[in-house]
Amino acid sequence: MQPRPSAVLWMASAFASALAVTAVVLLAYGTGLRGTAASLAATGRLSFLLFWAAYTGGALRTLFGGVFQPLKERGREFGLAFASAHLVHLGLVGWLCWIGYAPGANLFIFFGIPAVFVYLLALFSIDRFQRALGPTSWWILRTVGMHWIAYVFYFDFAKFPPHAGMRHIIEYLPFAILAVAGPSLRLAAWGSRLRHRLRDKKISKLAGPKRADLPTGIGHPCPNGKGR
Repeated sequence: MQPRPSAVLWMASAFASALAVTAVVLLAYGTGLRGTAASLAATGRLSFLLFWAAYTGGALRTLFGGVFQPLKERGREFGLAFASAHLVHLGLVGWLCWIGYAPGANLFIFFGIPAVFVYLLALFSIDRFQRALGPTSWWILRTVGMHWIAYVFYFDFAKFPPHAGMRHIIEYLPFAILAVAGPSLRLAAWGSRLRHRLRDKKISKLAGPKRADLPTGIGHPCPNGKGR
């Protein structure tokens, strides 16, 4: 599917929102380490909320019904908005390196791999690239990429050292709960779909063959109206 005007609008809005958040934080705390770290935290949370909506929309629809249908239908828009907003976050990582506080190589690798997945998913959400990739490869890319991104967000938010104060808990706990809830909802939705498929298969077996599938002469009246 080609980007619709609504998707482009969502991407532009998400990017502008991330820029606005960054500008406010940098004005408040400066462009040094403190301000950059605070901006990274703020844009990371914005990115996560957009990702979470894309990641869980289908599961919420499966588990809780049509009230979440709009969220499911806008899954691609949320995903592209996430990729767009995350560009600002990555730009801040570049700025952090520029001012002399580059993260270690291990962190670059750990967070860099899901960043690659973010933009591979955005690229192959475009119809012509998705067709070239094929349905099986697209499913693998989408499944592995989305779960990997979700895991990295969980790793980032589920940090509660023993000395953590109330401020740390307030800043991290809501996002840690969402990071745990996302995969849990997806797993529950998968289980629900599996149960429905098994139930339908069982009902189909109990019902037996359809009348039209019965052999000739069984269950069909003779011309004189009497069964054979």
